[in-house]
Amino acid sequence: MAIEELRETKNRIDYTVMIVRDFGDKHNLTPRQAHNYLRRHKAMEYMQDFYDVEHTLSPEDTLRTLDIISKRYGGQIK
Repeated sequence: MAIEELRETKNRIDYTVMIVRDFGDKHNLTPRQAHNYLRRHKAMEYMQDFYDVEHTLSPEDTLRTLDIISKRYGGQIK
């Protein structure tokens, strides 16, 4: 793996961890509960697929998007 690829992977991981933690804080969930919820309701997949766009937005915008995606796939958190 080239240095740039490693850096990109680290950035994706760091960003994902931050957003999962923020999502948990917003909804009073532990990081594990937040991750499981986001994964179950397709929001983790969305974040992976659209990282190139989402990481350029504010965390608040990304959290709103994750709420919308999760609800679309059966999530009940308000």
